[in-house]
Amino acid sequence: MHELTFQNHFNFGRNPEDESEFLVSFGPLQRPCRTPMMESVSAAQSIYNQNPNKKLNLLLSGGIDSECMAQAFIAAKVPFQATFMRFKNNMNAFDIQTNIDFCQRNNIKYSFVDLDIIEFLESGEYLKVSNKYECQSPQLAAHLWLLDQVEGIPILGGNPMAPIWKKDHWFFIGAPGELHSTYFKYFLENNRLGVPFFFLYTPELIASFFSLPIMKSCLQKEVNSESDYTYEHKCQSYIQGGFNVQPRHDKFTGFELVRKHYDEREGTQHGIAFNRLFREPLEKLFPFPESYKQLVPQNYFSGSPE
Repeated sequence: MHELTFQNHFNFGRNPEDESEFLVSFGPLQRPCRTPMMESVSAAQSIYNQNPNKKLNLLLSGGIDSECMAQAFIAAKVPFQATFMRFKNNMNAFDIQTNIDFCQRNNIKYSFVDLDIIEFLESGEYLKVSNKYECQSPQLAAHLWLLDQVEGIPILGGNPMAPIWKKDHWFFIGAPGELHSTYFKYFLENNRLGVPFFFLYTPELIASFFSLPIMKSCLQKEVNSESDYTYEHKCQSYIQGGFNVQPRHDKFTGFELVRKHYDEREGTQHGIAFNRLFREPLEKLFPFPESYKQLVPQNYFSGSPE
């Protein structure tokens, strides 16, 4: 089996003893953590060293996670190229342009994979993709479609994890649930080399974010819900972690104009029509688990294996 994370330390799946529960687990630290930027560079070098004759292909959106991943590969001084998914009629241009500009400033070779997103949805192609991987999201179905179109070793950014305290246990924001574990399922089912979630690639990279000043309130159990951990927290994590980035004015998914298109057509607001037409059918086909369990080693909090 190919390594999707370092030594395949990340595992996921329904609990065989209780199918209503979804489990994820992470491997322990093997050495003390350094800064997030240093750990990201180390992860990029490790990915390249395992695949020295393969083409590394970073799949970028316009978000801060994508930019930070690309910065790590630049700093690692390993060859790579970037790919953007571009919707017909520029329906996601507002999202991807930021990192197109980044690639141009840094002389990164990049290309586009074009998708008529309305046709993808209305033709039922998104259903074919979703059925194959039991995916509950039309947005992720488009990402899975993209993976089939690109050459080389696809690398997706993902995001850092952050611990918050929920009543009587730690909960780790950013850890993949069943939905985002679909990216891992894609590579497993196709027996394909790739990195589904760069910022989870090594235990040390995950845990390196826990020691940042912005995480102090989390570790002191002052952050008690997902809504209390904001986009600004994540941006500050990257900045404090050694990345040279600026927060976006807005956090985009790239599907904002798609959702607006269906709102205008159906006379709804806030993406209600898009959800009714495309998301809800998938959630009925593939119901989410009733509960989640995250198994994260205690030494992530200390940043050292000892």
